[in-house]
Amino acid sequence: MADRIRITSISNQIIKEVRSLSSKKGRTAAQAILLEGYRLVKDALNSGAIIRYFIISDNFFQKEELFLSQMSNIKAVQVPDALFSRISKTESPQGILAVAEMPVYNNKEIYERVKRIIALENIQDPGNLGTIIRSADACGFDAVLLSKDSADPYNPKVIRATMGSMFHIPVIIEEDFSQALFKLKSKNILLAAAHIRDALPCWQADMSEKVAIIIGNEGNGLSDNVLELADINVMIPMPGNAESFNASAAASILIYECMRQKKEKEKNKIF
Repeated sequence: MADRIRITSISNQIIKEVRSLSSKKGRTAAQAILLEGYRLVKDALNSGAIIRYFIISDNFFQKEELFLSQMSNIKAVQVPDALFSRISKTESPQGILAVAEMPVYNNKEIYERVKRIIALENIQDPGNLGTIIRSADACGFDAVLLSKDSADPYNPKVIRATMGSMFHIPVIIEEDFSQALFKLKSKNILLAAAHIRDALPCWQADMSEKVAIIIGNEGNGLSDNVLELADINVMIPMPGNAESFNASAAASILIYECMRQKKEKEKNKIF
């Protein structure tokens, strides 16, 4: 490590900054996000995230000195185990967290190259959002588009739910969600809205090429403006007794269906 200091007071300015990152206001002011847990921190490092500094507990330092010795250019702040527990946001702290630079994307460049995207209007649950980002990453989507009234993608609960995918796929927040969809449509990207009215079963809709899957709010679904913009509505038939899938399950199924269709089309081209 480039530098290691020890802090024992919760009133220390560094500890105050770490605690402030639990709120959107704090993250915006610092342009930084909080990463907690060995796996998430390591994945962020491997993905090229810019780490400002680590916070490590005494216990973690004793057990993982080899891991920390590899971080020769990153400052570390060591704190007593009890203090770490007070700043941790998990029930069973692993003893390491990192403060990282908030990702910055060139939106214009992303819109130029994007072919498959998941677009989320007013998604509120952090767990749903994190799961959808993870599914989009797993199935090779190019980006995630969020309306400005959706949950904050840098909320620690979202980041934990992504399991590292936050650093693999760009997440764009748009002030004007409808305008962003119109921009995608102008680039011949199919707008496929998850909605049951006049809808095709997802496996009957051709989503094998350029596509934007649009998912709405957990309780209210998609707005009328968005539904008017959509090229097609798609649904997931449910032979069981459940009333509906939740937003992350529906999104993940549709994302996977897009991938399946793409792979099937590529396979047929070969033969």
